[in-house]
Order: sequence, then C-alpha cells, then structure tokens
Amino acid sequence: YIILYMFSKPIVIELDKIDTIVHWEVISDFHMGNENWQESLANRTLDRILDDPYRFTSFGGDQLDLILPKDPRFKDESVRMTTKADQMNAFDEFFSELFDENNSYKKCGMEKIWYEQWGNHEYNSRVMEEGEMKRWCKNDHGTTFLGSKGFVGLDIQFKGKSLMKKTLFVNHGAGGGDAKKALENLTVNVEADIYQMGHLHQPMGFESETLFWNQKKLKWDSKEQILINSGCFTTGIRDGVDQWFDQRNKLKNSKPGTWTVSFDAYNGKLNQ
Repeated sequence: YIILYMFSKPIVIELDKIDTIVHWEVISDFHMGNENWQESLANRTLDRILDDPYRFTSFGGDQLDLILPKDPRFKDESVRMTTKADQMNAFDEFFSELFDENNSYKKCGMEKIWYEQWGNHEYNSRVMEEGEMKRWCKNDHGTTFLGSKGFVGLDIQFKGKSLMKKTLFVNHGAGGGDAKKALENLTVNVEADIYQMGHLHQPMGFESETLFWNQKKLKWDSKEQILINSGCFTTGIRDGVDQWFDQRNKLKNSKPGTWTVSFDAYNGKLNQ
C-alpha cells in the first residue's frame, strides 16, 4: 500500500462585528533576490495587509529566488543577491513588521499569516532542505509550514458561533502552460471550496459550479468553487537583458500582482 503525506491546518477567525468581511491575499512567488523583483508592488501589498485587521495572508512558496552562481540557470544580470543568506535576511527584514503583527494576533487566538509553503525555487535549489525551511518558518517567521500543498479548514466565527466554514486546497503549483487549465487540474480527486496555487505568475481567478447531494434538503444542490492563481512579484522580461523567459517558446510574460478572496460570512458569500 501507499502512504500519502500531506499537510493540513485548521484556522479560526473571530469577527469583531457580525458583518465584517474577511480578506485573504496570498503572497506567492515573491522571488527575493531576483533583479526583476517589483519593490513598489511589494510595499503596497504589505501596507494593504497591515492596514486592514481582517486582511490575512499566506506565503505561497518561492519566497526566495535561489538561482545562485553554481546553478546552470544563473545569470548575473538577473540576480541582485547571490547568496542564500543574503536573500533570507532581506526577506526577513522586509516582512519584519508583518511577523511582529502575526505574533500579536496569536495572543488573541488568531494568526495574520495562516501558513507558509515552499516552492520549486526552494525545494529544487539543492541549497534548501525541508528541515531548514521548516525551521526558517517556525523560528524566524512564527509561521506554520504547509509543504508544497495542503488543506486549510477555515472557520469564521462571531462570538464563538460559526458563521461560515470553507475548505481551502492550497498549492505552490508545478509545471508550465495555461494557468486556467492548471487550476482546473487541481480539482481532480480533491474536494474543496477554494483551489489556490501560484507558480505560473498569472494573477487570476474564476468561479466554477459543482453539483452534490444536499442531505438537509434531501435533493440535489449546487455550490460555487473559486479557483485562483495568486500571482507574483517579478516581471519575466526586462529591457536589454536576455533572460529565461525570453528564451522560451510560447512566450508568456510574468504578470506582477496578487489576487484576493473575500469571505462574507454573514451573507454566506465568497467573492474574488
């Protein structure tokens, strides 16, 4: 028989008002250390998350670029930080206020950062082992490591009473090609309300409808599912430099940006 290993985590959000909207904006494919990193976008995203007490986030993998000098893909013009330590330290410094905020939330029984994953730029780098990634998440960030894919059970409550429960299937993502098709592939053999991935650097989202048997109504019913690609913080093409994106067939540029899912628990609605 086959033993399957996967990560999962329950998340409880206690609302300050019954009609407060919860927002979830994943920070994926940050690529600290890459020369194409968009600092202004990163600053705006961080400010947006810190300014709204009910805007939560997660780290979706590829926090670091980690294409270093011994990597055959390395190109000096594409990398601004050439050591793992420099990239890790810069990432920690940039998000230090968010990590402090997350620790404050924990005192109230919640977390500003729901989880942290790693991506192919970490697990395929040959310089970052899983144990080191786990320690970096736990000891330096105060976050829960959720591998490259996992489940989140979200329970939004008001005065201790549940208003909305949703299942999130969260992934860094893998492979290439069309982002919409990649998201649809996540639904195969997996039951969830929200399917999330990064990796393909294409911030986008769409809704799908699934049919099921409603045990309360004793008849068929339908429910919406949301599928999102969380985007990235780098451009794929830079003027005057021949980089990996430029050397591909079926060229499709990276689109810096994020995607947000909003949970209106009081009215039972999801928006994105």
